[in-house]
Amino acid sequence: MRFVFDGETPSKKNSRIVLPNGKNIPGEKYREWHDKAMMQARAQFAKAGGAVFSVAVEVSLTFVHGDLRRRDCDNGTSSILDLLVDSGVLLDDNWMIVRRICVSNEYVRGESFCVVDIKVLE
Repeated sequence: MRFVFDGETPSKKNSRIVLPNGKNIPGEKYREWHDKAMMQARAQFAKAGGAVFSVAVEVSLTFVHGDLRRRDCDNGTSSILDLLVDSGVLLDDNWMIVRRICVSNEYVRGESFCVVDIKVLE
């Protein structure tokens, strides 16, 4: 199953805001991206007639970056996996379900998106 999410994937862990009560929450940029990506995930999942992945899968991520800024690929990967769980695509992102993760990064000037392919493992 393939998903495409528009825009740069922000880091959830590097955009934390500490509230006066000491609680940590994701930053505004991440929350805005997450809300938009949740709608995209749910729409694409419903269109494909998908059922929640609760068996061993391989998740392949291709991040397309519109600029040459430095980014850690593990931050985007965590954001996408959390999104897939939050939107009901994956039951969980633990090792018993997500057995393999393949990550690639590309540069296309002025464009940014992430392509996610999920394949059930035998």
